[in-house]
Amino acid sequence: MRSTLRRSAFILSIASAPFISGCATVESVEMAQATANQALASAQSATAAAQAAGTRADQAAQAAQTAQNSAQAALGAAQSAQNSAAEAHATATAAQASARAAEQGVESARAALERSNFQTARGPRG
Repeated sequence: MRSTLRRSAFILSIASAPFISGCATVESVEMAQATANQALASAQSATAAAQAAGTRADQAAQAAQTAQNSAQAALGAAQSAQNSAAEAHATATAAQASARAAEQGVESARAALERSNFQTARGPRG
C-alpha cells in the first residue's frame, strides 16, 4: 500500500506540474502590467516626437516654398534689369551715333565758315 501511495503521489506530482506551473503569481502579473505600461508610455512618447518632427518638416517645406518664391521674384527683377541695361545700351549707341553726326555737322559748318572767311578776306576777285 505504501508503495502504491508513493507511486500515486509521484504520478500526481508529475501530472499536476504543468497545471501548477501554468498559474501566474501576483508578482508576475504586476511585472507584466508594469512592462506593458512602460511600453505604452514609450509608444506615446515616440508618437509625440513623430508629430513634432512632422510639424518641423511642414515648417521647413513652407520655408523652402517661400525661398523659391523669393528666388523667382529675384530672377524676374534681374531679367527686368537686364532688359533695362540692354535698352540703355541701345540708347547710348544711338546717342553716340547722333554725337558723331553732330560732330561731322560742326566740322562741315567750320569748313564752310573758313571758306567764307577766306573768300571775304581775299575779296570778290580773289
